[in-house]
Amino acid sequence: MKLPHLAYEFLRWFTWIVLPATATLISALNAAWAWGWPIDAILSTFAAVETFIGVVLGIAKYTNDKEEAEQ
Repeated sequence: MKLPHLAYEFLRWFTWIVLPATATLISALNAAWAWGWPIDAILSTFAAVETFIGVVLGIAKYTNDKEEAEQ
């Protein structure tokens, strides 16, 4: 199964830009406004999701590049 280019680009942007920026924003606002959220758990979740999507994208890119090189 091949990941469409548009889906790949969206997920790459989402993983590299949106998730880290959102995690930073939540962490900063939690500290500034003393919300008392379990920030360690939240940031760990963000990191796990980023890592998972990043690995899936890396495998998809490797597979796609390998297929293109064989053609």
